[in-house]
Amino acid sequence: MDHPAQQYYNPHLTAVEERTLLRRNYLLLQTGQAALGLIGPGMLGMAVEARSDVVVIHFSIATRTSELEEDIDDIVFELEAFLGGGPEQHSQIASQVHVGQPDGTWPGRSHALLYLAKSPTG
Repeated sequence: MDHPAQQYYNPHLTAVEERTLLRRNYLLLQTGQAALGLIGPGMLGMAVEARSDVVVIHFSIATRTSELEEDIDDIVFELEAFLGGGPEQHSQIASQVHVGQPDGTWPGRSHALLYLAKSPTG
């Protein structure tokens, strides 16, 4: 049976590529829901890396503060709750924090971007 979403993406994907795409999109959606109301001015970027054994949420922050650390912990906690009972309920969730701009030095830059703050210069 075809997946109903197939009409919205490349029809030439292999079954493995399709599953990888669906998993990535599912994790992006759930992480976005988990982050609602928790992205403040010190949060510069968020990305999701879906490894086979762990989901890594990459954060780029302006400076390390207790408030931002709490927001990051809350996002991870909320994501665990959103994933409970679903296909990713047994996935480990890890966070990786980069202090600095979400540029090429940020490890999250090469993964599925969820959020980028507007540059202060425009």
